[in-house]
Amino acid sequence: MDNNIVKASPTKEFFVNMLVRDIMLKQAIIELIDNSIDGARSIRNNNEYSGLNINVSFNKLSFKIEDNCGGIPLDIAANYAFRFGRPKGFDKKDVESTGIFGIGMKRALFKIGKKFSIHSITNSTEFQLDVDVDEWLKQDDNDWDFRFTNFENNMYNNDNEVGTSIIITQLNNEIAGELDNSEFEKEVIEHIQRRVGLDISYGINIVVNGKKLVGNNISLINNDQIKPIKEEYTDKDIKVTIICGIASREGKNYPPEQAGWYIYCNGRLVVAADKSSLTTWKDMENKSSGVIFHNNYAGFRGIVYFNSNYPAELPWNTTKTGLDETSLVYLRAREKMKEYFIIVKNIIDEIRNNTNENDDGIEETIAHMPGTELTLKNIGKIKDNRIITITNVSLSTVPKVTISYKKTKKEADEIKEQLNVKTYKEVGEKTFEYYKDAEC
Repeated sequence: MDNNIVKASPTKEFFVNMLVRDIMLKQAIIELIDNSIDGARSIRNNNEYSGLNINVSFNKLSFKIEDNCGGIPLDIAANYAFRFGRPKGFDKKDVESTGIFGIGMKRALFKIGKKFSIHSITNSTEFQLDVDVDEWLKQDDNDWDFRFTNFENNMYNNDNEVGTSIIITQLNNEIAGELDNSEFEKEVIEHIQRRVGLDISYGINIVVNGKKLVGNNISLINNDQIKPIKEEYTDKDIKVTIICGIASREGKNYPPEQAGWYIYCNGRLVVAADKSSLTTWKDMENKSSGVIFHNNYAGFRGIVYFNSNYPAELPWNTTKTGLDETSLVYLRAREKMKEYFIIVKNIIDEIRNNTNENDDGIEETIAHMPGTELTLKNIGKIKDNRIITITNVSLSTVPKVTISYKKTKKEADEIKEQLNVKTYKEVGEKTFEYYKDAEC
């Protein structure tokens, strides 16, 4: 021994094995899609992604993702994109992104297969990177670098040429089995739609094995009687937006499984329809009955956005699949969420109390309220810092009764045709209104 050095550096094989252990395949695919979406954010302002595409295709032999979202600049590829970890001085970006620790893309590539090929074109650069993971692992453990197959700088590429293509082959055995499974395809499509549905609603086109994905469709009632609550504030380097209210009715009744809080970090959905103590819902439970969630509040929707140019400071976990419950930024937001949940709960209770038990209920009452629905895409355009309280919510609901009588079908059809309506219920309502207007 010629020096006093005690080696403590990791071996590449150990590092790679640990890196991919705690990530599921569908999460790895999301990581690659996130990279494409981050590229879209870097070239488009105000979440206008129309014309940008992400195409994912896979089978038991290969996995491929390609996009036209701006490409990876050559200097970023050479110095940052393939580093294991985020170098000092690279913690802040000019745009919001989902990259946290500098391991997402590498972890996804290693998770899926043994060989990967990346071809990326920007307006001024182009590179090709081909990596054989097994060969890379055999190299000196002190040499962690990849090497470009070829690259060019100072180019003049057209906008229709830019983008990135990643092809992964020699799939890991368990991965090949999953990618060859139709049930997995369905599962991963649902996962992508749920996790990045907001970006899809902003216009980015995502296709998986030829199937076009759809975005989220959360909407809130916004009229003179009921308005969403909104508060927007800055907590250190994070912009926090909290919006909650009563959902627009979907079908005859509110689906209870869709009620709850939805939480986004830089556009990525990390919590969906939560009704647990994580988001304060359980704090509202009836201690005597032990009821945590009641279908009475199936119409509640709450949305929280955490946005920052410093993604590592956002309150999500390392796989971006859940919240860091110890985050002070989240705990401070949680107090406001609790307050606003109570307000909306009281509004729902008031509507229910003013609705006759023999009537169609709160869903029917809300369905007939005039006004505008706010969808997830434009929900952020609600007037800033409009805080409502139960005292200034005006409800037009009054106790109701059901009137029923029977007539022959021939007579009812004759009146239905005369009134130009489609249902016998409408016949009853119209004839009642006619008599009231004429005689009262």
